[in-house]
Amino acid sequence: MTGPHPVIMMGATGADMPPRIAWASLAAILLATAAAQASSIVLTDGQVITGTSVERKGDAYLVTMDGGNTVSFPAALVKEVKLDAPAPPEAPPGFDYSGPKTLAGPTPAERASQHPRDQLKVLGPPAQWTKDIIDPTWVPTNAFDPEKDVLAGSRSTWSKSAVDTTWYPTSGLDMKSDVFAKSRSTWTASVVDTTWKPTDGFGFKPLWPGAARPQVIPETPKEETAMRPEAPAAPPLASLATPWTCAEALFAKDGRPASMTVRTMNDRVAGALGIPLYEAQGTVRGATRKAVYTIDRGECRMIGGDAGLLTGLNLPADHTIGQDAASLNKALASKSGPRIPTGVDEIEYALAFVSVIDPSVSGSAGATLKRLDSPDQLRSVISKAPLTCSVSKTQRRKEERAATAAFLPPKAETAREGNVVTFLTWSNQGGTVIRHRVVIGTDAVTATRTVVASHLGAHRD
Repeated sequence: MTGPHPVIMMGATGADMPPRIAWASLAAILLATAAAQASSIVLTDGQVITGTSVERKGDAYLVTMDGGNTVSFPAALVKEVKLDAPAPPEAPPGFDYSGPKTLAGPTPAERASQHPRDQLKVLGPPAQWTKDIIDPTWVPTNAFDPEKDVLAGSRSTWSKSAVDTTWYPTSGLDMKSDVFAKSRSTWTASVVDTTWKPTDGFGFKPLWPGAARPQVIPETPKEETAMRPEAPAAPPLASLATPWTCAEALFAKDGRPASMTVRTMNDRVAGALGIPLYEAQGTVRGATRKAVYTIDRGECRMIGGDAGLLTGLNLPADHTIGQDAASLNKALASKSGPRIPTGVDEIEYALAFVSVIDPSVSGSAGATLKRLDSPDQLRSVISKAPLTCSVSKTQRRKEERAATAAFLPPKAETAREGNVVTFLTWSNQGGTVIRHRVVIGTDAVTATRTVVASHLGAHRD
């Protein structure tokens, strides 16, 4: 017998065994082999549970242990079910499980081959001429190899110098510092103030409402004070401008101060610009107006808010933004130029600059200016329904496609003109998506804007 069944050796002892007894012994051996097989389950934590049998019943596995006890395991904790085949048992006397054997006759190795090739093998190989002591055969070889330098071993080369004489130039331009500050010649302060301030001789309304600006007397250097003891003393601090006196000058009506509120701006905008900012709110001709200003060397300087309405000029939005930007640059110049404070990145600095000079954001309108950093933010903004809008849904869909196609993430790069910052913002006033380009130079900050789309998001026209 071959295969998984045991082999029964019918030797001298097996021949004398009665058939009934032989078949009974064979059944006992097969039963013992089946009973010796074991089953096991592998739990999800790697633990292996071994028993005699495994049965699935519902949502549980029943494992019968060696002692006959049955243990239940939930199906969710069982990772794998294994049937472990035991080692083959030893053959009883008179049996052989090692496989088929030749009991009588010659073995396969002893059988003679009838093939002519095997029969002629005993004669050995055929006769051959002996090889010559010297091989007279000459085979030419090609010395040209396109994949390597065949003349590398014979070519003369320059030896490497002991000192590296290579010179690499370095850039002396730094956009964040004045590299010529130590070598630049400067004019010394004049003993006599030669500043000339022109006056308006045409009778137009002055750009600054109310009383005249407080005059600032320049400080006299210590060396000149020692030489000129007769120089007048500096005015007291009370004569200089304060946040409250600036607000009174802005909202004065017929020479009398109006009702107003003044507060110091301590938000992220003032912190990003690095200069003190103040906000005054008052009533002008029955309407609430705002003014954002700072104090520059003792003088009031309005840099944002309803500048065009307070001065009575009613300038367009772009002209008001240009006027506020020039005034803010003047204030920054007195603080050693547009220097970005520590811990503030260039994009946040540019957004603060744009938020102050835009009258729709810093003025009484109080529009929200939101920076768009990713396409998901843009989709979140335009997905909201407008509060009041004068265009149709078809036109708004065209605006959405235009805004999506023109989206670019905020970036800051160094150019010849300075640090250039480009970013997109959304305003709830008109639902406009605007691309800003802010150039932070060594002397001033310039800002230009381009309207990409409008009538988007939860806005009011």
